[in-house]
Amino acid sequence: MSDQNQNQYLVYFFGKSTFGDTNPDFIKIGYTSTELSLRKAALQTGSESAIWAMGVLPFDTEDEARRKEKQIHEHFGGFRARGEWFYATPRIIQYIEDYAVQYTELFIEDVPPTSGEEVVEPDEQPTKSEEAVKFGSWLKERQEQNNMDPDDVAKIVGCTAGYIRYIEAGWGMPGENLREALIALFGDPADSTMETKFNNPLGVEMPDGNFISKNTGIDTFIAVIKAIGIEEVKELDLFVNTIPLIADCRDEDGRAQKEVKTDEGTKYWIVSGINQGKKKQLLEDIAARLERDITVFLR
Repeated sequence: MSDQNQNQYLVYFFGKSTFGDTNPDFIKIGYTSTELSLRKAALQTGSESAIWAMGVLPFDTEDEARRKEKQIHEHFGGFRARGEWFYATPRIIQYIEDYAVQYTELFIEDVPPTSGEEVVEPDEQPTKSEEAVKFGSWLKERQEQNNMDPDDVAKIVGCTAGYIRYIEAGWGMPGENLREALIALFGDPADSTMETKFNNPLGVEMPDGNFISKNTGIDTFIAVIKAIGIEEVKELDLFVNTIPLIADCRDEDGRAQKEVKTDEGTKYWIVSGINQGKKKQLLEDIAARLERDITVFLR
């Protein structure tokens, strides 16, 4: 088994065109723990029409992959043609484009065939695409900067940790919806104009155009809350790990808090033992509830 598939369990999407063109008529939605090319070759043996890979959903365990495969089968059950083959409806194609890993080196030899074109096997093993490697490196760097791991990121963007590990290893590009979710969380990897504004991984653009980024993430977090209004935020009664986000006194169990004073001298204690991703979520939640137009960045 090649390196990219070690400890990977895949839900795959294979396309097949009855007319030999680039538009699939049928899409197979299946599961494999073997190399994708081997699975495709096995299917191709019994098919007169060319088969090519369209995308994969990677998982850490077989149970996860099997559950997802079943869920997708049930979701698109009305489009089932036979067995694991489904009619290639726009809804299924859109799902693949939105969520499945694409442009991976696993698919380089699986480009859709054109009518009458001879299929030539590659002379050597395909390599990771430069785009996927850059995106994976960026994703891994952002996680480390924000003290997050694939499980943290997966919960926020709505996928599995196996999917995130697959992407950060540079094996492929995420589907469009998940790519947008990762960019919403960490900022656009192609956007370098914000870099000089950051003093730490967290930065916030306020409604008046002021950009807040202090020396640490918690200092930035507190500065934004103060700019919004500590009393207003306190009235939202937000809790983090069972304690108030903003409290009138120190936590009796000694959990991480930071003392903050208002301009009038009133003391509050704000929870500080949270990662950057959670800070971003909290600030966005606060802004939405108080109808404040702020933009939170992680780099």
